[in-house]
Amino acid sequence: MGRIFEKIINSSNGFFITGTGTDVGKTYFSAILLKYTKGLYFKPIQTGTSDITSVKEMTKLNENHFSNALYHFKDPVSPNIAAERESRGIEIDKINLPDSREHRLLIVEGAGGVYTPLSNKHFMIDLIQKFSLPVVIVTEDVLGTLNHTLLTYKALVEKGCKIAFIVLNKYKPAGYNFRCLNEIINKPILRLPYYNNFPSADGTKGVINESI
Repeated sequence: MGRIFEKIINSSNGFFITGTGTDVGKTYFSAILLKYTKGLYFKPIQTGTSDITSVKEMTKLNENHFSNALYHFKDPVSPNIAAERESRGIEIDKINLPDSREHRLLIVEGAGGVYTPLSNKHFMIDLIQKFSLPVVIVTEDVLGTLNHTLLTYKALVEKGCKIAFIVLNKYKPAGYNFRCLNEIINKPILRLPYYNNFPSADGTKGVINESI
């Protein structure tokens, strides 16, 4: 089944990586996708420790593959609160995609889930809708995954967003989440097991093809 993801990735100019919540593996999968495609990584809104630093450390790619965040707030909290604490505001109209014409793929990583507040009026899903990139939903193979993934999927569909595929991070072969999501959602689901070490350049192809 892995060849399906290779075809999806090769036929697109970019993806918006969102998740069912915080710490489900968005940054990790973004790094895998970046290493695999040698594309351009962009996280427009960041709170707390910089994910761009983590992606650089994992991929070992040079600065040419990274576009700096437009908003970076010190506190690791919801963007609307982090901005408020610094007496700033997030203006969604001023957030635009970087020039990625020199790269194979643009990888945009969101902050938190689709309804993470950017202000009292705007949410991460509004930025997803504005960018109009195919969406990759990252979720973790744990209890609660079915509810969180289905809610995220439904919210994106209702906003008219195109969903490319779903990533089931820390996949457990003995679990039931993969089977149930396959039966309920008609979208490809990439099984991403836990790896002790970040995959090599050749290894990322095996990850995408589900062959390692």
